[in-house]
Amino acid sequence: MSRPTVRYTLAISEPTRHLLDVTVEVDQVEGEVLEVKLPTWTPGSYLIREYARHVRDFNATAEGRALRWRKSDKLTWRIETGGARSVTISYRVYGHELTVRTNHVDSTHAHVIPAATFMFIPGCEQQPVELSVRAPDGWRIATGLDRTGGDPASFTAANFDQLVDSPLEIGDHRRLEFEVGGKPHALVIWGRGNEDEQQLVEDARKIVEAASEIFGPLPYDHYTFLLMLGGASAGGGLEHRNSTSLLLPRHVFRPRKSYERYLSLTAHEFIHTWNVKRLLPEGLIPFDYTTENYTRLLWLMEGVTEYYTDIVLRRAGLISPERYRERLAEDIVTLQTTPGRRVQSLEDSSFDTWIKFYRPDETTPNTSVSYYLKGALLGLCLDLEIRRRTDNGRSLDDVMRFLYETYALQGRGIPEEGGVERAVADVAGGDWAEFFARYVAGTDELPFERALDAAGIALEWGYKDMIEGGDAPRPQLGARVKPDQGRLKVTHVLDGGSAAAAGLAPDDELVALDGWRIDDSNLKDRLADYRIGDTITVAFFRRDELLHLPMTFLEPPRDKLTLLQVDDPDEQQRRIYESWMQTPWREDEKATATAHAGGSVATATDEVVRTNPRQPT
Repeated sequence: MSRPTVRYTLAISEPTRHLLDVTVEVDQVEGEVLEVKLPTWTPGSYLIREYARHVRDFNATAEGRALRWRKSDKLTWRIETGGARSVTISYRVYGHELTVRTNHVDSTHAHVIPAATFMFIPGCEQQPVELSVRAPDGWRIATGLDRTGGDPASFTAANFDQLVDSPLEIGDHRRLEFEVGGKPHALVIWGRGNEDEQQLVEDARKIVEAASEIFGPLPYDHYTFLLMLGGASAGGGLEHRNSTSLLLPRHVFRPRKSYERYLSLTAHEFIHTWNVKRLLPEGLIPFDYTTENYTRLLWLMEGVTEYYTDIVLRRAGLISPERYRERLAEDIVTLQTTPGRRVQSLEDSSFDTWIKFYRPDETTPNTSVSYYLKGALLGLCLDLEIRRRTDNGRSLDDVMRFLYETYALQGRGIPEEGGVERAVADVAGGDWAEFFARYVAGTDELPFERALDAAGIALEWGYKDMIEGGDAPRPQLGARVKPDQGRLKVTHVLDGGSAAAAGLAPDDELVALDGWRIDDSNLKDRLADYRIGDTITVAFFRRDELLHLPMTFLEPPRDKLTLLQVDDPDEQQRRIYESWMQTPWREDEKATATAHAGGSVATATDEVVRTNPRQPT
């Protein structure tokens, strides 16, 4: 039995109305019913997004006559063909949400997410497809798809998976080109800000080169970075097989620490070229676009990718060893001040991404842990433990290349049960069951001291805010608050903190401490009046009722971390450090780190620089 062939046409005739016009021509139709579906999620972003809600004006015809149709569920249209062998389907898609997971169309461009745009015929996902684009005059088309012949507006895809994996940036954009390993790369930029084009290109080139040195030869013929510049709250990235969508605030490129958001996002998404776009868990093969696809390995896919983000930036020379340690310290502080790390394992965090990660709420810090954050730090501990056990003869780099060669290049997925553990044992030798049971399947504290000691790095913990002239920390609420129209509202109450012990709850409106009014401008000063162990009266509104509670200040979690090179490293520590950081051991790094405020010191309030642009806030 022959399978239908599919040709898509994408037209942008009314960009100011934020509409995309899609035509699907289906030939070799058999049977009295043709069923088409629109994906409900897009790979790399693990949330059911209900793309079908943006479809309107659906129509089906055959030889000029209208065909009857009706929806059978939220994402399925059933067309009565009347025996027709060729059917033309047309519909419009609304797109006015500027993210890397949703369509955005306006008078200057269209960023098109194929999963949110193109319907497919069940059972025909592996058939080759064609795409033609009709854009307004003067607009250009950038995508990872291969062009058909010399036509700049016609493209081919080997199957629907490749089409979904190839976003399109269509509009008035800049195209900057460079080459790595004899292969063409393009940086396509929509919008303007305080960027330096030459610097963006040069740093992207360094990232590509450094990543390739770790993971292997570039596995594509050409690659396109699609960079969109938006407002102050813009942020996000989504990887694709030979392209990536990047979204950043337009003025993020200065100062240097802010510019690191571009570097981090670019490196993270590019590393996915190997890890995620080709190396996948069994649970994600093949993609089912109609429902959740479960895996317990997102800590490897996303978390270890995040670990390598800073490694790539370091090896590319884009951050110094001191800055690497500072960023690492920030991540460790963030994890260790998150109560949920004791509740949810990395495996469970990965599995529950569909219901938790993209839907944070007031209890998230107490019940969940990010597989990005903890997965990255697990990658650190695993890398340094491998180096320790093998006397620096092997590393996590070798494990990732082994996984890639064993699974990705063989067209197989990593086994969900024990696949990574067995790979580590094959590469490094020894028994790794306890390590994976405690830190991946379990919720034991990650062994930071042991891991970093292997590279001659010592941890010094403390508190950001100390009592003036004393050696004790200043009291903390143990809650997160935010200003809300002049009121001070509790957003999160952290388990184990003073607020939780007192009985405060999310949405409480704080008004006074010991009878003195507080707001966002003076809360910190009022807390400084007290000491650990003091008991005060907190006044607050709960659903418009004024209440009072006694609150005793408990010792807060440590929120300041300094990472320093030890004074006298042994030979193994020195070799591991130099191989890991790809820089000579320098005794003066200790002096440098402690001599200025910008050294390798991190606090829990430094998250503005290190917040992962892909992670919900």
